[in-house]
Amino acid sequence: MRIFKYWVAYTKELNIKGIKQLSKVHGGSNVSENEAIKDAENKLLKAQKIINGELDRDQEYEADIVEEIIHKIDDHNIITRNRYGALVLNSKNMLFIDIDDYSKSLADRLFKRKNTKKELILDKIDKIVGKNKYAELGFRVYETSKGYRVLVTNKDFNPRTGESKSIMNDFGSDHLYRWLCIKQNCYRARLTPKPYRIKQKGIKVIYPGRNTEQQQKLSEWIKDYEEKSRDYSTCHLIKEYGKINMNDSIDYHDKMCGVRWKYKLA
Repeated sequence: MRIFKYWVAYTKELNIKGIKQLSKVHGGSNVSENEAIKDAENKLLKAQKIINGELDRDQEYEADIVEEIIHKIDDHNIITRNRYGALVLNSKNMLFIDIDDYSKSLADRLFKRKNTKKELILDKIDKIVGKNKYAELGFRVYETSKGYRVLVTNKDFNPRTGESKSIMNDFGSDHLYRWLCIKQNCYRARLTPKPYRIKQKGIKVIYPGRNTEQQQKLSEWIKDYEEKSRDYSTCHLIKEYGKINMNDSIDYHDKMCGVRWKYKLA
């Protein structure tokens, strides 16, 4: 996953069919801003070669996560603040599955079952974890505001492998979430509430390159946001299946999400 300590916005002219056009990219580095500039220059050089037909477009490119690092649990698990101000756990190999919707089966429609969407999703989760191919895995199931979050606790998964794609498909994970996991080469789990769900005025987090005034505005917003967030949970732990292995990243996730607080989900 491309999450870095230093990010630099870099602009350069590209020649597109004889017309020079300014193109802007972000370069990242954990070493220095100068190294981040080199990363940006390499991106633009590659883009020019693709335009010139000297390189094929890279379908497997890894999309940047240009967000400020708030805390680093370890090299594979990093906390960032997203564009609307919430904290997010970015994990290289800890498989989170987001499930926010359920397509009714033929049997559901024929028998006109009155179950709620969440009841249908949870019933499906029960059935999937009971399959023989998942007998050796340990699952923690969290209820979210719209659906459920499933975490595999005792095995690492590469987001781009067929194995990861298969389990996501079995559980009916959201298509956009699946696509982002592949493009960003990591799994993401929001740790703090969505601002509008706690009646917090929205903000667009400017990063990198915040000026002093923007930093002051963000700091004031965060103070208010954190105060309002205390009366909400991001998810509740409701079930565990199989062989559960806990670690520092799961503990951090659970603490920040308030999984054992019986507060309203946001």
